[in-house]
Amino acid sequence: MGKDGSGFYDALISHGTEAWQVKEYQVNPYKFVGLGSRLPSLSSGPLIPQEHPFGLRAIGLDQIKEMASIIDDPRTMSEFAAKLLSRRPVSASEAVESPAVLQGPILQSPKPLEALSSAHTMLDEKLRKELQDLIRRDYRHTLTPYI
Repeated sequence: MGKDGSGFYDALISHGTEAWQVKEYQVNPYKFVGLGSRLPSLSSGPLIPQEHPFGLRAIGLDQIKEMASIIDDPRTMSEFAAKLLSRRPVSASEAVESPAVLQGPILQSPKPLEALSSAHTMLDEKLRKELQDLIRRDYRHTLTPYI
């Protein structure tokens, strides 16, 4: 997940060797519009190593207190997050019974497309152009500042 040079949000979603790109524009604080496309098969293997499966993990009060005590130490916090992610994901109904829930892993990158080949750059440009056309057509009012 990250922003491109035009200010659009880019999300890459992967599962095994399949991947999708979603490009979004924030119309207002409550609404996003976007376009997406399936990427060609990734013959080189998964885009993201599946060290920890995606899902919800319940976090107890003791873990919240531990997290609060180590929040200023990036290395310890990273190790703690890895420990939480190594636990088995639970169902949503199980997760909401706990005081807090961890969802993930989600990877943040300032340039998420750099992990892909240059052939995907053409798709990115096409999505950007089509999203700009959509915004000009349906959300023109968001492009001019208020005076």
